Amino acid sequence: MGGIFQAELNTVEDLKQLNTLDPKLWVALSCPVNDLEIDRRTLSLIDFDADERVRIEEMLTAVNWTMTRLAQPESLFKGGDLPLAAINHSDPEGEKLLASAKQILANMGAADATHISVEQAANTDKIYGQSRLNGDGVIAKDATDDVTVQQLIGEIIECIGAEIDRSGEPGITRTKLDAFFSELSTYEAWWTQGEIDSSKGDDVFPLGDATPDAFTHFIAVERKVDDFFARCQLAEFDIRAQDPLNRDVALYKQIAAEDFSKKRDDIEQLPLAKVSPGSSMSVISGINPEWKVRMQALCEKVIRPLGIGPGDSLEIEEWQQVKTRFAAYRIWRQAKPETGVEKLKILRVREILASDLHEQVGALLAEDEALAPQMKAVDGVEKLARFHRDLIQVLNNFVNFSEFYDESKHAIFQAGELYLDGRECSLCLRVADPAKHTVLATLSRAFVAYCECRRKDSPKKFHIAAVFSAGDSANLIVGRNGIFRDRKGLLWDTTIVRLIENPISIREAFLMPYMRVGRFIGDKLEKWAVSRDKAMQKQMETGIEGVASDSSSKKSDSNNTSMGGVAGMLAAGGIALGAVGAGLASLFNTMKALTWWELPLVIIGVVLMISFPSMVIAWLKLRKRTLAPLLDASGWAVNGRTLISARLGRVLTTRATLPIAAHCNFDERHGVRSALWVALGLTIIICLIVGGYLLVLA
Repeated sequence: MGGIFQAELNTVEDLKQLNTLDPKLWVALSCPVNDLEIDRRTLSLIDFDADERVRIEEMLTAVNWTMTRLAQPESLFKGGDLPLAAINHSDPEGEKLLASAKQILANMGAADATHISVEQAANTDKIYGQSRLNGDGVIAKDATDDVTVQQLIGEIIECIGAEIDRSGEPGITRTKLDAFFSELSTYEAWWTQGEIDSSKGDDVFPLGDATPDAFTHFIAVERKVDDFFARCQLAEFDIRAQDPLNRDVALYKQIAAEDFSKKRDDIEQLPLAKVSPGSSMSVISGINPEWKVRMQALCEKVIRPLGIGPGDSLEIEEWQQVKTRFAAYRIWRQAKPETGVEKLKILRVREILASDLHEQVGALLAEDEALAPQMKAVDGVEKLARFHRDLIQVLNNFVNFSEFYDESKHAIFQAGELYLDGRECSLCLRVADPAKHTVLATLSRAFVAYCECRRKDSPKKFHIAAVFSAGDSANLIVGRNGIFRDRKGLLWDTTIVRLIENPISIREAFLMPYMRVGRFIGDKLEKWAVSRDKAMQKQMETGIEGVASDSSSKKSDSNNTSMGGVAGMLAAGGIALGAVGAGLASLFNTMKALTWWELPLVIIGVVLMISFPSMVIAWLKLRKRTLAPLLDASGWAVNGRTLISARLGRVLTTRATLPIAAHCNFDERHGVRSALWVALGLTIIICLIVGGYLLVLA
């Protein structure tokens, strides 16, 4: 198939001997996990190194594991749900698989079932959701009824993040538990050192437990207050500096018409308050509106609690006292270890460290970890169910491409059908980037249309590469719209965004020279008509201007010139017609010298001389048309040519045909029947002329 030998996989013995098949005879050496029309989870299970690519050794591992776990491997060729009787339970692992499958069915309320489906085996909400502990080493808050343990798990998640439990809930692992308590100990030791330093005379906590919060409000305005007092001191030194330091009034004129309901950076950059000679400012009034809330917080959280000044105003000496009171705390804070547990209050940190919660949660994790072997068997049931359903299909799209060459099936890389220009294209591949895909896809020698697919109810767009392998390319242009139907039956609006142009059929190649000549003549005639129209228009404008500005004598000269121009045109036209006539006369003289039976041979020879080269080129390209570069550009590693023959091309791209029982009604309103009669009449007249001429020659 496709110009290469492809191994058949029809029996259990074929599967057993697959590991002896020469890799050079595998049609594909690797394929991506994504963008294929098969359950991605199945390919992910085959991809045991989790690099999102499936290779030969991974495929062989999946086949060998499946053959070992099935007592009746012939059921693989039927696919579908996994029969419980097909599971090999002759070893401990098989016994666990069978027991787990029965337990899953019992949890689903189908204890008497003889088959288990992929949907049942993969229903984690039903399998794991009913069990608080599921053997994955992650425990969620609902793994216990103890409120204190639940609170601790929530705090660990909040401080250092969560892992997702098999039930879908956020939880913690033993690693996160140990890391949390390690950070608690580090944080508590740092805090204790501050208390020790404070007891020795360094006022590390001037406001006790409220010091961290007060320090936050302090540093929020520290640089701005320093800037204000520095400006005031400069204005006191030289009164001329006052106006420039307060910014020019022109700034307010510039922003007067703008929106002041939002936060404004330009206003925030203005001084904290009006700069004037002196060393005091009001903390309550006259404050820059962008800083007013922060200054009020400074007054309520820092100045008044520290008992410095009246609280509603601030002298520069008082501000220096505030900075001095926080000096020791600042030094101590700079030594703070980087932890996530500082979200907790120190009292809560010490309460946790003094409890036995570490041991309680550790015991809960140990209980969960003890279930790992049992839950591993549950995972094995899902894996076996998926391989039972999908493995043969994957092999028939990897070891060989039998599903692609089977006209009744679709390969896993065929994304759906494109309907465009009266044709249905079934060889459509999903592509991430058409520009990059084109580089390799050009080597396929196929006509490829890249289309953008979109739906109103889908925020994401995607691209497909559709191969047109039947019909012609006359109406396939960038910008044409169509409809794409994916494998799920959803319809997407499509637009051609890029083309790789190659011959589609021998018939198109036969007509192509005449179409090119027709287009060339049409383009030339159109350009000539446009140029003559412009020339005549310019001549008319020149003549009208001459009438308005010249004397009657000059009019006469102009008319003579115009007449001369017309005469020149007529003369040129006569010469051209004479040349055409001479050519036709020579052609008819040559034809007259031929006998009646030589004339058709000459005509056929001329036609072949014109069309044969393009037909040969098209035939050479069509016979080498291959799927491999298209798949390679999509991330596959195809090992063979995988040719697309002319017959297969007609299957992959089908053209519109009338139903068997259809009959045609010619619409008289649109002159369809009249046009047919005119065409028939012209054909009869031409045949009579040619026949008469042949009789004369005879």
